[in-house]
Amino acid sequence: MNPCFANCLSREDAIYLLELIHKSLSCNTKEELAELMKKLRCLVPYDFAICLLGKKEVGGMVKIYNPVNINYPAEWIELYFERNFQEIDPVAKENFTNFRLQRWSDTYRVHGPPPEFLSLAEDFGLDEGYTHGARNFKASEGSLFSLSGKSIEHNNRTDAVLKLIVPHFHQVLVRIVAQDKRKNRITLSPREREVLSWIKEGKSTWEISIILGVSERTVKFHVCNVMRKLDAVTRTHAVAIAIEQRLIDIE
Repeated sequence: MNPCFANCLSREDAIYLLELIHKSLSCNTKEELAELMKKLRCLVPYDFAICLLGKKEVGGMVKIYNPVNINYPAEWIELYFERNFQEIDPVAKENFTNFRLQRWSDTYRVHGPPPEFLSLAEDFGLDEGYTHGARNFKASEGSLFSLSGKSIEHNNRTDAVLKLIVPHFHQVLVRIVAQDKRKNRITLSPREREVLSWIKEGKSTWEISIILGVSERTVKFHVCNVMRKLDAVTRTHAVAIAIEQRLIDIE
C-alpha cells in the first residue's frame, strides 16, 4: 500500500480494502460489480452510486456509455440524458479531462454549473459527493465512479479509500464491458429497427402505433426489448447507441 495513505487508514480499513481488491479480480458481471460497490459503503457510507465509461470528444463534449447504476434515482438519470446535462456537468467534464479525485463542491466553485442543474440535483439528494475515474489505454477514454450523500465524510480517509479502490474497480468495469461486447453482438429485429427509426424521428408511442397499424402495447413491447438489448436508460439514449453501432440509419 502507498505509504502516503498509511496514516489515513486503520488496520481494519486496510484489511477490508484489500479484501475488496482481491474480490475485484474475480468479478465478471455488472451484478458482481454492483455488489462490490455496495460493500464499499462500509468504508465510504454513500447514499447513491453509479459508474460508467465515457470520453471527452473534440470540442470538449462528454460522451458517456455503459452505465452500471447502483442506486441512482432513475428519474434523475432520465433527466440527465434527456436534457444533455453531460454537456454542462463540470464534474463529468473534469473527470474525463484529468481523471482525478473530485469533491463536487470544489469543482462547482471553480466551474459553476447552471443554477437549474444544481437545483434539480439537490432535489434528488445529489448536491454533494465524490467522483473519481481512471484512463483507458486511449487517453481521452476512461471510467467515472460517483458517490453521493450527506453521510460521506470529507476527509483524508475517504480520499485514500477512493484513490486506492477506483483503479481496481475501473479494471473490472472495462473487463465486463469487453466481455459483453464479445459475447453479445447486438441484433435488432426488423420491427425493432422500424420502431426505433420512428422514435428517432420524434414520434410518440401512439403515433408509431398508427403508422405501423399495431397497438400501443405492441409498440411499448418493442421499445422495452430495444432498450434492454442496447442497455439504454432512455429512448433518446437507445437511438444514440443504435446510430453509433449502425443498427439504424442516421438519416
